[in-house]
Amino acid sequence: MKSQRKLPVLAAIAVLMLAITACGGNTPAEAPGEPSPTASPSPAESTASPSPSPAAQPSSSPAEESQVIQGTGIYVGQIDNHSVEIKTEEGATSFELGAGLEEAPEALSMDDPVVFEYVERSVEGDPSVRQRVLSKLEKSAESGSAAPSQAALPKSKPFSLTLEGMKEEKTAVLAAGDGYSLYVFDIFTFDAKTGRLAMKVDPEYYAEITKLPSDFNLDSLKLEGEKELSPTGKVTALDQKERGRRMSGIRLYLTAMGNGLTREYAVKEIAGQGYVIRLNIPQREASEGFGPHVYASLDSLVSQ
Repeated sequence: MKSQRKLPVLAAIAVLMLAITACGGNTPAEAPGEPSPTASPSPAESTASPSPSPAAQPSSSPAEESQVIQGTGIYVGQIDNHSVEIKTEEGATSFELGAGLEEAPEALSMDDPVVFEYVERSVEGDPSVRQRVLSKLEKSAESGSAAPSQAALPKSKPFSLTLEGMKEEKTAVLAAGDGYSLYVFDIFTFDAKTGRLAMKVDPEYYAEITKLPSDFNLDSLKLEGEKELSPTGKVTALDQKERGRRMSGIRLYLTAMGNGLTREYAVKEIAGQGYVIRLNIPQREASEGFGPHVYASLDSLVSQ
């Protein structure tokens, strides 16, 4: 009896084992080391574009005008109210006067050794053009107060003049006066004894140079100038900008006009030495050429 009961039980166990084996065959275990299909990277992930390299970005350069350049040279003169010309190793070079330097040319005379600092800037609309802007302009301490001797000056010198609206280069010859030297153009005669610089074609166009004593008084000279010019017409004192357009080193500039004549009275100071300059300018045909030539000659004045 016991053996007959065991048979159905064993058969049931066998059937159950076969069922379990069949179910396990449907999902075989993964072989060690084989990635599952879901673990494989998708094509989109493998082909994703890399982020840009930092080296591909343009580098920013510092502003050029932040670099201050130092230099030395020989002061030539003021071109206009906001620019000057200095002779450097590159030759005659123009510089813009920076903020605070508007009055710097007043302390300088032609041929003064100078030290300066400037920055270079691009001109808007044309990067190839460089503008030199001064931040410092002073007479060189090495120059002292002594003026160059006549022997150190060249016998002749070229000048850039504006004649009838056109730039021209004219050469002038060195001449000596009473305690000074200056350059004289071929359109002038120069009398060293009287200090008169006159046009050859019309001697009524002239400038007279008078050396002043070391203790000259500017207020007294102003009264003298007003008295001399008043018969011609109303006397006007030019401001600093207007004085600078004519010559450098001018301490006083008076002018009067009337009856076809302009007369001018100026006080020019060079390295502590003063000079009175009187100009007589008739309003005739030679007027246009007289001004540029005479102002260039007078601005070349050097104390000896």
